Amino acid sequence: MKRFGILILSTASLLVGTVLLTFLIQTELNDYADKRDEIVDVLNAEDRLGNLWEWIPLSGVGEEKVEEWHELERQADGFYDSAITFSYYLLVVVGVYVLINLLVYKSSEERLRVYGFVMLFSALSFLYLGLNTPFLEIEAFKDDISARIPIKADFLGIEIDEEISTAVEGRVYFLYQNKSVLQLIKLLYTGGNIPVAIIILIFSILFPAIKLITSIFLLTYPKGKKAKSIVNLINKIGKWSMADVMVASIFLAYFSFSNMNVGVDTGSSTLIGLYFFLAFVVLSIFSGAFIKRFIQKNYEEQS
Repeated sequence: MKRFGILILSTASLLVGTVLLTFLIQTELNDYADKRDEIVDVLNAEDRLGNLWEWIPLSGVGEEKVEEWHELERQADGFYDSAITFSYYLLVVVGVYVLINLLVYKSSEERLRVYGFVMLFSALSFLYLGLNTPFLEIEAFKDDISARIPIKADFLGIEIDEEISTAVEGRVYFLYQNKSVLQLIKLLYTGGNIPVAIIILIFSILFPAIKLITSIFLLTYPKGKKAKSIVNLINKIGKWSMADVMVASIFLAYFSFSNMNVGVDTGSSTLIGLYFFLAFVVLSIFSGAFIKRFIQKNYEEQS
């Protein structure tokens, strides 16, 4: 056990740092999502376009909405920036963890096993965030919607037949979606798209769980009879690691543009959750490579 002392101690430290920073990142992103939802509620198309006061010039209603919108945007950006900052801290913690173990066990006979554990635990540091934080944001909106209102009247024998130009100031939202992988699965399932939900569930949760369990088994019991078969299974699973992101992106793009109207502006952007999941996938690939080499080495020693 002494030969793995640094690994155990550093892994315990990684666990503490990961849990703390994950909580902070998740909290900031939840606040960000709440603020974005507030913005959409304030600038909701149905409420704004159906409010007569919004169309009346100099009523001040539109200006108040715009001011509230900008303030909520500022707050939302602040929460997201804080999440980014904590994410950099997490990246540093994982980087230090990897570097320490790479250096300490560089000349050790168990370096391949240690490196496999290190990459595996590093990958797991990003898995929860990859599944639970938003990875794609889509929106449909229109800025400063204008209209011409016809006015017909008879005033003191004078017929009035004119059109008055008016507008709803600021942005009006028709659609907004901000989803994590798990939220997307729930949305798909409740929306009747059960096959797609099952596919994403398999690729984003079931496959990583299988890979985690089998990897721990291989590193703990490398001389088991089924070791090489399990390595082949891990390699096959790893090839499909990004499939859920692709399927989810296609669905959200379809969901977005199938609800668009002509003349409505659309926007989409990747959020931090995608990069957390990408980090998990890349580190998992590295862990699989070290595990494969470790198993091959043990097989050669037994031959």
